[in-house]
Amino acid sequence: MRKQTVRGLLLLAAMLLIGSAAYLALYELDNKYTAALPGGYGYNLLQSDPRQVAFLVDGWEYYPGQLLAPEDFAAGTTAAAYTYVGEYSNFSQHLGSPYGTATYRLRLVNQGQPVALALYLPELLCAGRVYIDGVLLGKQGYLEPYMPLVMDGVYAFTAGEDTEILIQCANYTHYYSGMYYPPAIGTPTAVARMITARLMVYGLLCFSALAVALYHLAQWLMSQDRLMRWMGLLSLAFALWVCYPFLRSLGVPSVRLLYGVEDISSNIVLLCAIQLAGELSGASVRWYHRRVAVPAGVGLCVFAAIFPFFILPCAPAFINCYGLILFLWNLLAALYLLLLAGYGLKAGQPLERCLLCAAGFYGLSLSVSVLMSERLEPIRGAWADEYGGFALVIGFSAMMVQRGMRLAQENRRLTLHLQEEVDQKTRGIERLLKERRDLLASLLHDLKNPLAALKNYAELMRSGGVALDRETASYLDALSERVETVGERLDLLQDFSRGERGLTAQKQLCLNHFLQAFYQANRPDMELSGIHFHLRLPRELLIIRGNEDRLQAALENLCYNALSFTPPDGVITLELTLDSSFAAISVRDSGRGIPPEDLPHLFEQGFTRRPDNSGEGLGLFIVRTVALEHGGTVEAASQPGAGSLFTLRLPLLAKAPPPKAYVP
Repeated sequence: MRKQTVRGLLLLAAMLLIGSAAYLALYELDNKYTAALPGGYGYNLLQSDPRQVAFLVDGWEYYPGQLLAPEDFAAGTTAAAYTYVGEYSNFSQHLGSPYGTATYRLRLVNQGQPVALALYLPELLCAGRVYIDGVLLGKQGYLEPYMPLVMDGVYAFTAGEDTEILIQCANYTHYYSGMYYPPAIGTPTAVARMITARLMVYGLLCFSALAVALYHLAQWLMSQDRLMRWMGLLSLAFALWVCYPFLRSLGVPSVRLLYGVEDISSNIVLLCAIQLAGELSGASVRWYHRRVAVPAGVGLCVFAAIFPFFILPCAPAFINCYGLILFLWNLLAALYLLLLAGYGLKAGQPLERCLLCAAGFYGLSLSVSVLMSERLEPIRGAWADEYGGFALVIGFSAMMVQRGMRLAQENRRLTLHLQEEVDQKTRGIERLLKERRDLLASLLHDLKNPLAALKNYAELMRSGGVALDRETASYLDALSERVETVGERLDLLQDFSRGERGLTAQKQLCLNHFLQAFYQANRPDMELSGIHFHLRLPRELLIIRGNEDRLQAALENLCYNALSFTPPDGVITLELTLDSSFAAISVRDSGRGIPPEDLPHLFEQGFTRRPDNSGEGLGLFIVRTVALEHGGTVEAASQPGAGSLFTLRLPLLAKAPPPKAYVP
């Protein structure tokens, strides 16, 4: 256990070191504040190579409570204060209220030749105008009357020796006010590349998380695993959280709704991360987790949903308290995640430890985002806490992949075992059926001997010259009839017994030759009854795999059944045709036909409609059994008074052309 604890702590330490090094690199390479233009009070110096995007951060003249136009500076207006972008989150420090108006002014000094530039102004809070060299280049929303609009703006201009940039803004909606995010400046191509790169990064974050959440939506919604549910909800909330760059590139007038949804989704991500770390570390059963951490997370989610819509419009003075609460909660939650990660890494499966590391990385990212909010702002990438949330989404994806692999392995194992069990049961059933068939054949053979002896005794008494009275003679006649009936039924049982035992004795059989032999053998008996018996064969040979004795029994039942219902001078035709991949053997008669209500029941066991009530209703049932044994079908068609047609279809094994068709 001690080795696992040390290994887990080393893994967490390595993760924190790697994460810290990554954020130090981002601070230097992808940070608006480190890419700021040099300058002083009221001016910035344009870089020598404007093809590299730079940022207007320092030296802004700040006029809180005033909306000053370019002409207002003709008389040499003195700046009320100087500020850098992001120093004040709202106007409350100078106006006593977060709501109000302000003007920002900056001179861009160009020590080279005039150059075409673009000003990228992200998310001016919450309405404003942009003037460059006294010319109004664009608006974000409307100042008078006040109509806010959340959007990013790009404004093209030509920078001469001295260019004045003037930005007016007003806020009566949001808890941030004015110009909170540093504007970028560079050639139009450079600015376009920067915006494209940023949208690509957020596209990867947003759509990857959305794809993971939606792809596994049903599984994590119906799963009984709480960890799975929290991870699915985290992925969905994260996708909603990081979609804001796409909305701001289009412009959104519903300011409170946009920022409310953003705050709620970010707090849901944090709550899910706390639940995830609690489940993996085993802290979910601790009182401080169940009674403090989780209720605090749920409370912040509810507070983030209530404050922008209900409290902020009525009591804007509480905005700074709201910001302080969010700051303290995020910082404490980040530390709690780091503690849970360190506590839980001492045990668990490798994937669980990786997920705990991801939760710890999210805690580190959240603390970096909170503590460096005015010193680290990404240029082309995402914010630190967004990278941390995406690490959890990747962990969820890995967990789903592992679960899918386990399910596939379990499915293969169950399939293999099921096949083995089916094979074993099948062998047992086949052995049992064989034993029963053999027993039935033996019993039938043994029963026929005493039955034959009984019949012989009756015949001997009748023909032996013994003086019998009339009553005794009638008893002997009845006994002979019953013995004959029992013998017939035993013959039927023997037919079935021989058929079942011969199921596997199938061989390649040419139906043309088989039907020719059947026709020649049965033609005299058929025509002796006064009917005309015909045979029609196709030009090609039709070959199947079958049992000759069983097929002969089936054809005898069909032909002699037709003979029973065909009047003298009638016609019975035996025909073989090719029907797709089947050979069709049909028996057509010119008899009285079959009533429509009887057609569905013809092949049922025990069904008969003979006028003399003879027969056991087994003939057509045997035909159906033989058809099924050979993988085929049998069907009947008839019109009353127009004869009947029975068709036996058998699957073909092969077909080949013969020299000539037989014509009787």
